[in-house]
Amino acid sequence: MQITHLQRRSSLGMLRSAQAGFTLIELMAVMVILGMLAFFLLRGAMGAEETVRVNSTRGYLKQLSALIDNYETDAGDYPPSSFPRTLDPKPSPTNMGGEMLVISLWPKDGLRASAPDEDRLINSDGDQTSQSHTMFTAATSFELADDWGNPIAYFHRRDYDEPCTYVTLDEEGYEEETRVRALMNPVTGDPYNKTSFQLLSSGLDGIFGTDDDLGNFKIQEAQTP
Repeated sequence: MQITHLQRRSSLGMLRSAQAGFTLIELMAVMVILGMLAFFLLRGAMGAEETVRVNSTRGYLKQLSALIDNYETDAGDYPPSSFPRTLDPKPSPTNMGGEMLVISLWPKDGLRASAPDEDRLINSDGDQTSQSHTMFTAATSFELADDWGNPIAYFHRRDYDEPCTYVTLDEEGYEEETRVRALMNPVTGDPYNKTSFQLLSSGLDGIFGTDDDLGNFKIQEAQTP
C-alpha cells in the first residue's frame, strides 16, 4: 500500500510533536533534579558553616580559659563575675559576668599582661557608664562574643547560685533576654568546674539553656533510668 504525501506529512508532524513533548518532560525532570541537588548542597554548606562556628567557639573558650587561668596566677583569684562595691559607676546588671570579665582582663591601668583579641568585643545590651572602667577610652560596657555574635556568659565559682540576665539574638535575629545560671553536671550533681569558673555560649540558636549550649567543659547528658 502506498503512503500518500499527506499521510507522510501527518506522520512526521506527530513524530516531531512527540519528540518535542518528551524533550519538555526531560527538561522539567532535569530542573527538578538540579533544584534538589542545590537544596542539599546549600543545606550541607550551611551545616558545614555551623560546624566551623561550633569548633571555633570551642577553641575560643579554651583560649579564654587559659587567659583567665593566667589572671588567677597573677592576681591570686579568678576575675569576679559580679560588680564589686568599689566599682562606681556600675553598669546595668544585664550581662554582668561577661562585662566584669572584660573589666578584669582590660583594666583601666592597662597593666594586664595578656588579654583576648579586641575584635571579640561587643555590647549586646547597649549600656554605657559616665566613665570608662577599662583601658579603652569609650565608657562602653563590653562583653566578649562567640562566633554567632552573642555574649559569652561568665561565672566565678562564688556566683554559681546567682542567675544573671543576658541579652542575645536568636536565629531569626530577635532579641532574647534569658536568666542564665551556671550549669550543673547531671551525672555528679555538682556544678561543672566547681572550684574555678564557667564560660558559656548560647550556641547556634542564640538562647541559653538549650541543647546546643557550649562551655569550657564537656557537657554531659542526663542519665536515663
